[in-house]
Amino acid sequence: MNMPLAEPSTPLLRRMSVEDGLTSEQVLLEMVCEGGGDALALAWQPNDRALVMPRRHERIAAFPWVRQALQQQGWPILFRPTGGEPVPQSPQVINVAVALRCRVSSAARHLEWGYRRFGDPWCTWLQSLGVAGADLGPVSGAYCDGRFNVRIAGRKLVGTAQRWRRVRGCRDMAVLVHGAMQVEGSPAELVTVVNDFQAGIGEPLRFQAERHIALREVLPDFRGEMIDRLLARFPA
Repeated sequence: MNMPLAEPSTPLLRRMSVEDGLTSEQVLLEMVCEGGGDALALAWQPNDRALVMPRRHERIAAFPWVRQALQQQGWPILFRPTGGEPVPQSPQVINVAVALRCRVSSAARHLEWGYRRFGDPWCTWLQSLGVAGADLGPVSGAYCDGRFNVRIAGRKLVGTAQRWRRVRGCRDMAVLVHGAMQVEGSPAELVTVVNDFQAGIGEPLRFQAERHIALREVLPDFRGEMIDRLLARFPA
């Protein structure tokens, strides 16, 4: 179901609920799949909070109890179509999603192609703002870790995920690549809610706040309109 995107609160950064943000990202992918563009981008910041995860977690026996407990703590659970692990969304986070149309030859190359087209511009954007040590890679001890996190000095700044679909009426593919970046506050608050979920479902693995970093720690003068310069670096 298509829905209108929210009005921007800064030139290109939009404020919306987590639920509307997730839906808007899927609209972006649908537009590319339907031939509505070859490269579309969206930046959004939640005006509420939620713990977002794949639906496979619903199959865990303790899930209903944990969901109720987190809801009472002000952390409702929402679902996303991409894989990975639970990720907290709050007004401390800025999300960027890019939908691209492409022709590639193998699933493995699909994944790396999408992440590189997304993560490399993010690193150069940080470097342009004077942030040193930005690169892509895994971060042991971080929640929802992957090979293509955007890191600063080895700490996780941006978690990335992607989803692929066929473009209607042809052999081309469309990819939605998403990144969630903590900008404000202490990573400990967001890590705590993920660890609370882990404990509730009986999962022994715990994550470490010190393996994450918020952007203001290295860029205290960050302003929302700086996201415009990031979006300009993605393929047009």
